[in-house]
Amino acid sequence: MLANDRSSSPMLTKVRVVLCDTQEPGNIGAAARAMKTMGLGRLHLVRPRQFPHGEAWRLAVSAGDLLDAARVHQHLADVTADCHTVFGISARQRRVPLPLLSPRQLGPQVLACAAAGPVALVFGGEEAGLDNSDMARCDTLVSIPSHPDCRSLNLAAAVQLICYELRLAQLESGTSGLARTGAPRQAFEGWLAALDAALADSGYYQNKNRELALEALRRSLQRAAFDRAELQMLHGVLRALRAAPPAAGKN
Repeated sequence: MLANDRSSSPMLTKVRVVLCDTQEPGNIGAAARAMKTMGLGRLHLVRPRQFPHGEAWRLAVSAGDLLDAARVHQHLADVTADCHTVFGISARQRRVPLPLLSPRQLGPQVLACAAAGPVALVFGGEEAGLDNSDMARCDTLVSIPSHPDCRSLNLAAAVQLICYELRLAQLESGTSGLARTGAPRQAFEGWLAALDAALADSGYYQNKNRELALEALRRSLQRAAFDRAELQMLHGVLRALRAAPPAAGKN
């Protein structure tokens, strides 16, 4: 074991590994094993096809405790509501591009963000990866630079690689990075919904694709990393604007 091994890093306890739409229960077990070898222990499953399942425990080997404690959800929003940062691991970009990181760049950022609150690492299913609705919940995209002749990694292999980078960042530089202090995702989503309603009532979307326009706004506003006080102020701004009488027309 390395002399500077801080295996009980409190930052890693704030990192959630989230598997969405997993088809094969064995991949859940193998992913749990990959996590535990790198010191991560919080596993969340969104819409797994089969869980619990004996094959998952068989491939988890010594990580059965992670499966015992795993939480199952119907929606990704349930997992990320209190997260300060959500990273999506995927080879696909979206219509409105996300900030992009390599796995090596990811490690220090995750540890720095975890100083502010929970962080989620979101993986898609074996067949199609992350779908558009789940990707919309992510702040940043992480792309594994695989060879173009065979781009798709096994799910557990992808989890192992990403968790290794977190482990390496922990061992090499600890948690000295600057913490992101943005508000939890649930608070941001609540304000964004209020903004969406206000824009709809104002007629802003009249000649626009509402879904695409809102997604573009989401990406721009996420980069600001508003804290709770700032979101409370912005809620007040929206209330004031909606309560204000229409401006008098010019003569």
